[in-house]
Amino acid sequence: MIVYRRLWPTDVNAYHTHLIRLTPEQRHYRFGGMVDDGFLERKTGDIDWMRCLGFGCFVDGELRGAVFLIRAHNGWPDEAELAITVEAAFEGRGIGTQLARRAITQSRNRGVRRVTLFCLSDNYRLMALARKFDPKMTVDHGDAELTIDLSPADQISYAEEALGLMETTLSSFFESIGAKAA
Repeated sequence: MIVYRRLWPTDVNAYHTHLIRLTPEQRHYRFGGMVDDGFLERKTGDIDWMRCLGFGCFVDGELRGAVFLIRAHNGWPDEAELAITVEAAFEGRGIGTQLARRAITQSRNRGVRRVTLFCLSDNYRLMALARKFDPKMTVDHGDAELTIDLSPADQISYAEEALGLMETTLSSFFESIGAKAA
């Protein structure tokens, strides 16, 4: 069963385990260089949950994809950065697109006007994903900056967020019924 839901501080171990499962190439693309397990442990321990929104894709109870939307300053300003990971075995299934869509919708509903993704210019998967959201692209010396301008929140964006929350609640409910029946 696939469940998309918000990530909370209680999910830090699941997120750490997810990052550990990334291939060396994926780690290189996500963090802009080769990183070891110690770096990933420090990275997950340093998450400022007051400055970010995280969403995860859980497949059969295991976190397999995650996206974080990180506020640019000390308040909830109109700019944020998006960081996304999907494990190799789960790439090409639309998980990254769904995670990005949810993060962008929630950021839009919270007054964010611009979301930026930073990546290496040869990270073709992330660049292809970002193109679905019509970004402005800047490439400089192997680094790419993809900026997505968001329109103000409206009834449709609020409904999209509500439907995403309802989908998560229903998925959790049906999963709990299945777990009790087993």
